[in-house]
Amino acid sequence: MNNRKMAVLITDLVFVLLVFSMVYGIVGIVFSSLEIDIVYHLIYNRPNEEYIKIVLQSLMGIILLFLPSIFRKQIQVTFTDGMQIMFVLFLFAAIILGEVQNFYRKFQYWDTLLHTFSGVLLGAFGFSFIDILNDNKEIKIELSAKFVSVFSFCFAITIDTFWEILEFAMDLLMDLNMQQYMLHDGTALIGKAAVFDTMKDLIVDALGALVICIIGYFMIKIRKT
Repeated sequence: MNNRKMAVLITDLVFVLLVFSMVYGIVGIVFSSLEIDIVYHLIYNRPNEEYIKIVLQSLMGIILLFLPSIFRKQIQVTFTDGMQIMFVLFLFAAIILGEVQNFYRKFQYWDTLLHTFSGVLLGAFGFSFIDILNDNKEIKIELSAKFVSVFSFCFAITIDTFWEILEFAMDLLMDLNMQQYMLHDGTALIGKAAVFDTMKDLIVDALGALVICIIGYFMIKIRKT
């Protein structure tokens, strides 16, 4: 199986899983709201806000799956099959494993690992985008390795920052505790503890992006020699 077929297969599979996850979340919201004890305790034994997060993130994941095709059709930018596979697997790890299978609670460093990888992935996206522009014969530009590296780093940090803003907005509007400002029993954290998760996410995002941008810088320099 070549990379193109594998990318399509993995994307289709994750799409189906996200649809099922969204249905699972919707049913969970209904059961928890109606307090159907037998079914709820056998199958759905999580707080209502967790099912809301599953629905919202599954919907967001489905939308994000269409981004590569949108880029390809609207701005003629095509990412490699390898990049698409990594992107789709990241969505799988973050939503299906993280939220639906509750890996965020089962494994202490799952969230930190994913945020670090997101920095790496977004930095790589930045490099890929500039590389595509450099290779486009209709766009006569040749960007330096230093500029590409700085752009890719800023691109990754910007997207990660927007994600934290989105989490804050969801917490503010729907009280979902996406930024982990309170414990699972509802106890509100105070001071540094309340912002620790947000700052930790931003720091590991930056470190992941920095590592891939340094690697990318030297790869561009070597390629130009």
